[in-house]
Amino acid sequence: MDTEWNEVEARPEPPLVWEPVKPRQSHLYRWVRDTDRRFARSFDRLLREIGIIASEWAALRELYRPQRWSPVDLGAAIGMSKGGGSKLVSRLVAKGLVIKETHDFDRRFRSIGLTRQGRELVVFLAPLVRATDREFFGSLGNNRRFWMTKWMKRLLNTGRSQHMAQWVSLQLKRITPLRVDPQAQAKAAARAQAEADELWEYCQRVARANALGLPSPPWRTALIGG
Repeated sequence: MDTEWNEVEARPEPPLVWEPVKPRQSHLYRWVRDTDRRFARSFDRLLREIGIIASEWAALRELYRPQRWSPVDLGAAIGMSKGGGSKLVSRLVAKGLVIKETHDFDRRFRSIGLTRQGRELVVFLAPLVRATDREFFGSLGNNRRFWMTKWMKRLLNTGRSQHMAQWVSLQLKRITPLRVDPQAQAKAAARAQAEADELWEYCQRVARANALGLPSPPWRTALIGG
């Protein structure tokens, strides 16, 4: 007996729709980020030859002042957490660039400052960093470089970080985020396998029904019962 396969409903995939999305080259953040990355590659190469990294150089520059710092204040000044600032100071102490001192009035308070080697390194490296900055941005010319620096300072010094944090929080309240499911591919494969197993089971029931001269069981309900 011929099998009536038309009982199996076909489920065509919906047509794929490509929504218009602007290329990343049209966004300012892309150029700012790529500029930072390309400058950092050259700058980090200089620092590696000397034996420090960018965060350590930022700390050394802050410490190049008459007053002493606490590790917490230093970390906050360069945008690091309390734990991160403490680890940074420990690395600089181990390299002989920074010294910790305990004060008599409060044995729990420790101030930090540059060693002689640390001061000499800052004096040596500062002109080289300035020359690197001028060389990288030299194609802009002095006037454009001046105004770009001024615009970036204005952007960063007007509370934009706090504003953006509030703005993002507001957007998250207005929309339902589409969260990435790291198991999506595995789940899709499991669903496909389950559908294949279901179809195979249906085919077996149709074959048994035909062998007994019975009508083919309907799709979807064929797996219910014997």
